[in-house]
Amino acid sequence: MRHLLPLMLVLAACSSMSPGTKVNIPEPELQIVQLVGPGEQTFPDDNFEGKYQLQIANRSDIPITLVKLEIRTSNPAGGAYTLRPPFTYFFNRTIAPKSMDTVDFWARAVGYGHSMRETEPVTVRGVAYYQTPRGYYNQPFVRELSQYGE
Repeated sequence: MRHLLPLMLVLAACSSMSPGTKVNIPEPELQIVQLVGPGEQTFPDDNFEGKYQLQIANRSDIPITLVKLEIRTSNPAGGAYTLRPPFTYFFNRTIAPKSMDTVDFWARAVGYGHSMRETEPVTVRGVAYYQTPRGYYNQPFVRELSQYGE
């Protein structure tokens, strides 16, 4: 019995770290908008801070809570800037059923100054992690962010 106690403690710890059950809900409608980019900061050829807004529409009948966001750029050899390094953000934003909410955040980026790249779109990819009363939902996404202020 004495030898089973450490094993039982390890198993209990592992079970508490699992995210639970993946819930089957309609995929949240997720948009990402660049609010402040290199154009608003005179196209720096160096580090700058970009501001973004996530717009999340909960299409399900239960509340969802945005708990984490991972985001990075996946530009080919172009794009107006690159996010450095890949970012992880933690939130606790609950979106009521059949409603929409927004979340703003800042990210450090490296700009390439005034060049042929300044108007090229920036491709971001990431994963939004949600918790619900019934389990978790992870939403991967890829979006192009225009540098024309559209």
